[in-house]
Amino acid sequence: MHLFDKVFSIFDDMKVRYKLLGIYIIVTLVPILLVGIYLNYGMREVVLNNTLSETNANIDKLELQLNNIIDRATNISDLIYINKDLESLLLEEYENNLEIYNAYNRYPIFDEYLKYYNEIENIQFFMTKKMITNSYFVHADQEIRKEDWYQQALSKKGYVTWLYKEDIWTKKEYMTLTRAVYASDNSLLGILCIYISPDSLRELSSNEVYDAYISLNNETIVHNKNRDLIGTKPSFLAHLSNEINSESFVLDTSYLNEQVKINVRSFQPQKALDTSVQISTIIPVEDVMREPNIVIIKGFIVIIGSILISIILIILFIRSFDRRLHELKHAMNKVSKGNFNIRKQIAGKDEIGEVYRELYITAESIKKLINEVYVHKIKEERWKRKQKESEFKMLASQINPHFLYNTLEMIRMKAFINKDVEVANSVKLLSKIMRSSLERTDKPIPLEKEIDLVSTYLKIQKLRFGDKIDYDIETNCNIENYMVFPLLLQPIVENSVIHGIENKEGEGQIKIDIFEDNTSLVIQVKDNGVGITEPKLDKLKFRLSESEEQQSTSNRIGVFNVHQRIRLHYGDSYGLRIKSEVNKGTSVTLHLPLWKGQDSDA
Repeated sequence: MHLFDKVFSIFDDMKVRYKLLGIYIIVTLVPILLVGIYLNYGMREVVLNNTLSETNANIDKLELQLNNIIDRATNISDLIYINKDLESLLLEEYENNLEIYNAYNRYPIFDEYLKYYNEIENIQFFMTKKMITNSYFVHADQEIRKEDWYQQALSKKGYVTWLYKEDIWTKKEYMTLTRAVYASDNSLLGILCIYISPDSLRELSSNEVYDAYISLNNETIVHNKNRDLIGTKPSFLAHLSNEINSESFVLDTSYLNEQVKINVRSFQPQKALDTSVQISTIIPVEDVMREPNIVIIKGFIVIIGSILISIILIILFIRSFDRRLHELKHAMNKVSKGNFNIRKQIAGKDEIGEVYRELYITAESIKKLINEVYVHKIKEERWKRKQKESEFKMLASQINPHFLYNTLEMIRMKAFINKDVEVANSVKLLSKIMRSSLERTDKPIPLEKEIDLVSTYLKIQKLRFGDKIDYDIETNCNIENYMVFPLLLQPIVENSVIHGIENKEGEGQIKIDIFEDNTSLVIQVKDNGVGITEPKLDKLKFRLSESEEQQSTSNRIGVFNVHQRIRLHYGDSYGLRIKSEVNKGTSVTLHLPLWKGQDSDA
């Protein structure tokens, strides 16, 4: 491991041009020379193995298709075997031939199988009962019962046997399934024969490149393109009686005075005890190697030419690569030192050119980021904050405080001299609320002070409206040390009075609840006023969801200003929530942080 580490360390320290040249020599020149030497010895096996792989794939396909045909015939034999109608047909007693013909007509299953399954050439049932014979039902007389295929089917006791058999009527031989069929009492009904269509077997190998044989039990060829060989013994497998049970093997032998490879696949059909099927593909070795030998000769010529051309190209490539790599390195060095003024591009559109263009885009993005984010954005945020502070200060300083205080005090004293206590108290409350409002800044104030302001405002409204308005302020948590921004609550209460209670017939109620939930301090202002229609409420909620820039274009600074101030300083998870129903009232809920005194240093 240490040796490899040392080699890799030396390789890492080398210049890229030397790495490329070394890799070219090791990976290209040396392997090409070795391959050229190896071609004479290895190409033969490579081509033959590829051919065998191809024939294996073809045999897999042939086996699958042949199995489908065999399974189709086997399944049909199963259906006939378990069909009670056949048993009834053969066990019933008939008085005349007409009744037998009618019984045959009531059993059309053989016709249906032949109609729907092209793989089946014919179906015959050799019955033990002596009845008249038609194309499907044949009486098994003594001569038929003595035949080998009949005795073999009987010996299998209902299992499937495959053999090459002659049709009793056409005298043509077919690959045939035979099976003994028994009644419910285990008495023999007869022997079923299902003949496979030769056309379906021909379709299996119609596209095969090499000659394919299908044989049964290594004894009889049941299919080949040469029809003269069908029914004969496969001589090329004659000496393999001990190996024939192997699933797949390859033979190196001679056939018809030619050196060949024979790829043999053997399998046992389902429900067949002593039957095996062989699929053999004969590959002529000289035919397979004829074109590869020509390719090998041409390959040597191409290899020599390629080596000469590649040497020239690798030298040109290394020079170009090394030059542009140095340009990229120089540009990256400038960017790393904070100098983002580099060339827009270098020669070439390959990966090095793409990397350089990405580096240029990155440098331009950083310059733009510095100009826009760290300069322009900061100035913009400061301007917005100053604008908000100016709006708030303008709201709180629209009236000269000294003039207003002196005027209100003069009115209060005159009312007191005239013994008009109610007017004097009203002026006192108004003076208190105006002093509190005009003295405000944008700094947080105690929550108790904000509630006191709202209470004073409601007392003035109570004096104004009398019994038409009533209010209740309920604190369900400890509000000491809570700091809030000024004029957060008073605009909400003012809206409840002006828009909810003034236009209501009958007594108006305003209730203020202050409590804590799991995540926030909640201040809820409810009234039983006229409410807000659904379209207006939707519009109001949409206005609340607008951005700060959009809100700044509005002249209305009530609930919108409150909502934006809360979100600006506390985050988007805080703010106002409004619910309302016409003629039932409106509920405005303020969500503020739970942390007490968090704004004391704001």
